[in-house]
Amino acid sequence: MALKVTLFGGTGQGKTCYTLALLYLMVDGIDGFRIEDEDVNTTTKYMKPWADFVMEKEWPAPTMGRREDTFRLYFQDQFITDFLWVDYQGGAINQPTDESDAAAQLHADIQESNAVIIVADAYTIATRPLIEARMLTSAPLIFHLLNTYKFRPAQEGEMGVNEGITVAIVLTKADALPDEFKENNFEKLYARARQVFQGVHDFVAEERAKISGLRPWLYPSAMLAVSIVGEGNATLAAEGKGYELASFNLAGSPEPENIQYPFLYSIGNELDRTALILEEHMGDLETRLSKLDKNVLARILRGRTIKQLHEERVELAERLKEMEPKIRTVTKTANKKMRPLLV
Repeated sequence: MALKVTLFGGTGQGKTCYTLALLYLMVDGIDGFRIEDEDVNTTTKYMKPWADFVMEKEWPAPTMGRREDTFRLYFQDQFITDFLWVDYQGGAINQPTDESDAAAQLHADIQESNAVIIVADAYTIATRPLIEARMLTSAPLIFHLLNTYKFRPAQEGEMGVNEGITVAIVLTKADALPDEFKENNFEKLYARARQVFQGVHDFVAEERAKISGLRPWLYPSAMLAVSIVGEGNATLAAEGKGYELASFNLAGSPEPENIQYPFLYSIGNELDRTALILEEHMGDLETRLSKLDKNVLARILRGRTIKQLHEERVELAERLKEMEPKIRTVTKTANKKMRPLLV
């Protein structure tokens, strides 16, 4: 069973550009890490819109629907893990599961994900009123999904390999921020992001408190300001208003900055976290899954029985325990760059 990383967020937050830049960097390799696709055509499909973006200086079309691709992560040519990369269009998060297959699939993906990468527009967070920034980034709905499928089950004592999750928040368009939000290594931006994602922040804070009965390694959470195009390569075209986000023109060739670290943080910390859990009773898993919406459950099982799903998860946890030295290499690299959600 491969680890599953789901990338999602509100409409127009930079998910597509982030994915394209990440694949561009990781195919050749960076910091000793590289990825290989399971299907030889996968990388080709991603590289074409990235090449158009670089050469034509036009923003790529947004993700339509859902994409799931399988990759393998290597460090210095040594295999680390398989992982599934799931990418969503922004609109899926705003729809109910009984009215949208895409929404039902998103809920299923969150429920069975080992890690999530939340993409949010740093310029929106910094320049719009707090309540507008929360709406435009879909922060309340993001918390609602995580609370429903990850946070609340843990509070109710439903522990196991599927409980807990690694959360990485990617703050895109950091190059375009007003100078005051760039000072002191983006200190003001991070403070503002903690307000926007208050629900996630407060849950993790409560979970880490001494009075909490939850184990602290269940929810590794961090964020990082990133840039797809690099400092000085994009100029503001128009400020946002209402549902319209601020728009930018490309003024130079893209030079991605800090793109790989949220990904490595998600993979490394989730490998580390999951390796600490070696057993989940099938009865507990069956009880939890029986509470889910039937459309969500069908997409989780995908023709498997609950027993088969349980066996896959136990096998994964046992394999991860054997890989611990390699896992530490990944986490050490990423943790140095990421900023903790809690201060």
